[in-house]
Amino acid sequence: MNRTGLVLFFSLAIFAFGFDFSRHSVPLDEIKSGGPGKDDIPSITSPKFVPADRADFLKDDDRVLGVELDGAARAYPARILNWHEAVNDTIAKRPVLVTW
Repeated sequence: MNRTGLVLFFSLAIFAFGFDFSRHSVPLDEIKSGGPGKDDIPSITSPKFVPADRADFLKDDDRVLGVELDGAARAYPARILNWHEAVNDTIAKRPVLVTW
């Protein structure tokens, strides 16, 4: 992205999101776009679950993100969330977005 593009981007970011780039320690023209692009990380839209005693793909010390809602519980393994970052689920008949 050239300097004009960066200035336009940062101006838009200030206007749209309230970011203040007036104080920075890195010159704006040295800040580069990075990471995956839009829609490059697929979310999980129809998660499948197994009982904990049948989750043989997990190790005893694997971390999970746990959600309990109205007595219904889910565990989302960090190892899977590292690749997908978002899960669209329904818990106790309520739509839930789990992000990582």
